Amino acid sequence: MSKPITIGIQSQEGQKRVQVAPTAKTEDLFKLVQKSFELSSLQFSLFKRQNKTDSVDNSRTKTVKAAGLNHGDRLFMFPKTQNLFQNANSSSQTETKSKVPSVVVEDEIDIELSKLEGSIPKSKDKLNCQHQGNSQCVHCIPYDPFDEEYLKEQKIKFMSFHSYIRKLSGGLSKGKFAPLQNLSCKVQHSSRCEHLPYPQGICSKCQPSAITLNRQPWRHVDSIMFENPQLVDRYLQFWRESGNQRGGWLYGRYELHPEVPLGMKAVVCAIYEPPQESSKDTLKLLPDPKEEVVEEIAANLGLRRVGWIFTDLIPMSGGKVKCFRGVDTHFLSAQEIITAAHYQNIFPNKCKQTDDGVFGSKFVTVCVTGNKENEIHMEGYQVSNQCMSLVKDEILVPTKDAPELAYVIESTDDKYVPDVFFKEMDKYKNEIKKVGRPLPVEYLLIDVPVSSPLQPLATFSILGGDRKNFPVGNRLLESSLQDFNSFAQYMAQFRSAEFLTAVSDIHVLVFMATLDIMPLRDFLGPLYEAIRTANVEAAREWSYLDHWSQMQALIQATTMN
Repeated sequence: MSKPITIGIQSQEGQKRVQVAPTAKTEDLFKLVQKSFELSSLQFSLFKRQNKTDSVDNSRTKTVKAAGLNHGDRLFMFPKTQNLFQNANSSSQTETKSKVPSVVVEDEIDIELSKLEGSIPKSKDKLNCQHQGNSQCVHCIPYDPFDEEYLKEQKIKFMSFHSYIRKLSGGLSKGKFAPLQNLSCKVQHSSRCEHLPYPQGICSKCQPSAITLNRQPWRHVDSIMFENPQLVDRYLQFWRESGNQRGGWLYGRYELHPEVPLGMKAVVCAIYEPPQESSKDTLKLLPDPKEEVVEEIAANLGLRRVGWIFTDLIPMSGGKVKCFRGVDTHFLSAQEIITAAHYQNIFPNKCKQTDDGVFGSKFVTVCVTGNKENEIHMEGYQVSNQCMSLVKDEILVPTKDAPELAYVIESTDDKYVPDVFFKEMDKYKNEIKKVGRPLPVEYLLIDVPVSSPLQPLATFSILGGDRKNFPVGNRLLESSLQDFNSFAQYMAQFRSAEFLTAVSDIHVLVFMATLDIMPLRDFLGPLYEAIRTANVEAAREWSYLDHWSQMQALIQATTMN
């Protein structure tokens, strides 16, 4: 038997080699090519030249040697049908990553920002500008939204996400060579790999690359604004009464943030507290049976879940609180950063510039703790996209006794973990690279300023005088007992003309929607619209309907007793 020869096959999907005997028929060569590329059929042609000349026929009688093919020759393959490679690629695409969804509906705030020009006007330089008023020169041309000099002058620590997109898409390449890509830390085994899945085998095609952590230069949200101080004061009442820590979901909306070029801010309108277990130094959020109802109410009011908040307060004498977070210790612990990354992965940011249709997250984290003056203070954060990927692929864990350090797990027989590096300065001021075992969490953290407007806003009612707020749900306190009796006493504080004021409270709406004795969830649609538009007359008309009239009778009977 003659010795097999090797022939290279060049196709639109890459190049592969096949080995065939010179005495074999060309029909066998075609079948070997089909098997090598895992094609669905033999609907392709082979040519000796790339310009589709000197074809090789698929023959049962003609041998490879008779076709003029020798060891080391290269043939060019051209499909006869458009879907020749479709079946071959379908498995590899599902194993690696999905392509861009056919329709990616971005958030309204992102669509609005993408339409803005973003350039920052620069005043005319009296000394250097020698032109007329309608002209421009290098000394007065507007700043780009990502201009480092301007951001430094304005003391803006991070550029906005849309400024970062403009920076990537600038220049002649228009971002072609710097696309947005989500990091993956998993082995992506596909049909291109000529070995068994990990741990039986691994190659450069499926092995994830080593990761070097960099400080992220942008942030998705540039500011967090609470509509009024009463929001946080009502939330902190639980800690003041019990001494236990408290967590909650932030509901609000995203708006333009003019202080940062192409920036956005998260406006917090309400804090909802889900079921939880807590003590003086622990906090655990539990599954919420009312989560669907809360999300439905928020959506009907034009709100969404924009973040989460938690307390870490240790009381001192004189109404002060202990300060133990800062540069010398930590801003967020490794466990808190991993939790924040988990929530950001649950609420990703929709983006058309990536293959996955999502990139990063607008979900924010707010920590209520003590500052250097030992006063209650709020700090806002997000974690980097790299941190989100490390947590999503389950390779980052907290350390046991050092809250400022995380740890990248090592590879096992079941899970391959790429090397994760970070850079720091040694005692000789040289930049060195270290493996993230352990890993300082400061490389993963992005701080976001928290504020309140000078003129308080109120999506929901702010009660004054002797009127008491409706008890907040899921609080195991005698003062916060939420039942029909407390609901009746709350509603009795308001006249019929003040119905909109009474029901403009997310805790009241959740209670009404989940009330067992008289379910109102299916009838609350018009009331949501009245609250959203602050329409007093529409809310009053809703209160005249039969379902609320029956509820009114129950309330009066309860308060009379």
